[in-house]
Amino acid sequence: MSITPVDEGHAISEWLDANGGLQPIYAGVSSAADQLGVNGLAERWQSARRQVDRDAFTFYLDPREYRSTPIDLIPRIVPGEQWDIIAAGVGQRLRAINRFLSEVYTTGEQDIVPPDVVFSSDYFFPEVQGFRPPKDVFVHIYGIDLVHMGDGRYVVLEDNLRIPSGITYQMKTVELCAAQVPEFGAGYDIRPFEIRQTYLDLFASLSDKPSPVAVILTDGKFGAAFFEHRYLSELLGVPLVEGSDLYVGPDGRVHARTVDGDIEVDVIYRRVQDLEIFVPGVRDAYLDGRVTLVNGIGTGVGDDKLVFLWVPQMIEQYLGEEVILEQAKSYNLLDAEERQLANSRLGELVVKSRRGYGGIGVYVMPDLGDEMHAQVRSLILGKPEEFIAQETLDFSSHMVFDAEAGQLDPRYIDLRVFAVQDGDGNVTVFPGGLTRVARAGVRITNNSSGGLCKPTWVTD
Repeated sequence: MSITPVDEGHAISEWLDANGGLQPIYAGVSSAADQLGVNGLAERWQSARRQVDRDAFTFYLDPREYRSTPIDLIPRIVPGEQWDIIAAGVGQRLRAINRFLSEVYTTGEQDIVPPDVVFSSDYFFPEVQGFRPPKDVFVHIYGIDLVHMGDGRYVVLEDNLRIPSGITYQMKTVELCAAQVPEFGAGYDIRPFEIRQTYLDLFASLSDKPSPVAVILTDGKFGAAFFEHRYLSELLGVPLVEGSDLYVGPDGRVHARTVDGDIEVDVIYRRVQDLEIFVPGVRDAYLDGRVTLVNGIGTGVGDDKLVFLWVPQMIEQYLGEEVILEQAKSYNLLDAEERQLANSRLGELVVKSRRGYGGIGVYVMPDLGDEMHAQVRSLILGKPEEFIAQETLDFSSHMVFDAEAGQLDPRYIDLRVFAVQDGDGNVTVFPGGLTRVARAGVRITNNSSGGLCKPTWVTD
């Protein structure tokens, strides 16, 4: 490729092979980039940024400051044979975790995760015990964070079950790439996907009514992922509501205020954490079976970073299957022996807050100085119940185009994959996922940490 790819010592590159040559799967993209040249690519990138601004494609780090979502248009390509393994593993984890949550709350009989781990989780809701959700589904929409180890293996870093976000960022980056640089897709057989009917079928499957009324509950236009809430509302034809638009009536059911009068709501696709703050009484309406929540209350136990350790056992015990996707080795700091081992190797590990999300409370110790090492050591010694430690993985990087330098720069990437489970037990895993790209020199890829997004293709 005439546009210089820079190698900054990343051990695993999805763009380059071990000898520094181009990976064959990127031959078509590279050839198209050569034809466009540095100036042509820079023009397309600038056009894409203008479109991002016009579409208000945003992810806010600070609600006081407008921020367009930073993107790169060089596509990441996942071969179909690798994707089929990913999809099978994602569906397997979703089904197993849902079974675990059912036993935690509905029967109280789970014997996989130690009780002190479950009950110490910030996301355990005692009031949900004994509750059986519609169609026995706690987790309807699921996100999972994976990293590629460079040999076709994808390793799980985290599960996301409360309000997983990013599906529309996946869709939008693919859309922008196709519109702005259609030359990249020439000669590739890219697996298509669409989510509209899957989401609508999900909502319909959770109610006994022939035409249930669903709404999307947002935290407002200054919320980090408001773009996604608005995009989904328009795509699905489902009303977007704020907390002030909903109320629980004397009949115990949830109602929405509309210009045409108040309507009864059957399904709330919630994009907020603290429901009672936004809609007082909605928790009781849910537990009384008068409204369905997507996802259910209490699902956060399943994405507690410490509960993560036992997901392989859930798969084996509940499903009777061999685990498809391996996960990053983690250490339970509540256990004295594991805590001692983690402390002895602290400089080699990643330390995570059990309740963290979006890169918050994540310390990649090999990338931090001695002062931060001392602070983190003090944190985990003082409150070991609030953290886990994980092996640091040397995962893959990909190229982003630097228009000013006229070169391709390597950055660490991860992959958030999305799946839906409906009331009939059907699981749909959407091809591709959202590739998140770290800032230069760091490994944390979350959008909340300032990273950017790039399109992801699955090709056959």
